[in-house]
Amino acid sequence: MMRGLCLAGFLALAACGGENPQLVQVIRPTDPDMNCMDLLQETSQNDLAIARLVDRDDQVHRRNVHFTVVDGIMFPPAMTTLDFRDQPNKEIHVLRARNDRLMDLADKKGC
Repeated sequence: MMRGLCLAGFLALAACGGENPQLVQVIRPTDPDMNCMDLLQETSQNDLAIARLVDRDDQVHRRNVHFTVVDGIMFPPAMTTLDFRDQPNKEIHVLRARNDRLMDLADKKGC
């Protein structure tokens, strides 16, 4: 019974690990006003952000594996620092959707 409560407590604390995703709007009211240069610039900025987030996602994954395999066996409370929020992947998904939107606008404008 006590082990179950401890495990439940650890899992509850583990859910707090990780950063909250900072999601951009995929469709913005000012999108139709953007010119070809604006569309290209924002798409390029989003591509750079996606590249950084892919690296961040790899770091989070490696850290979670380390805490699970090494620290989780030697010091179980370390499991509370696992990142289950999947912040980088959520942000990558939204940025890719935004880029798709921008590319559609660029096609319609003949860029």
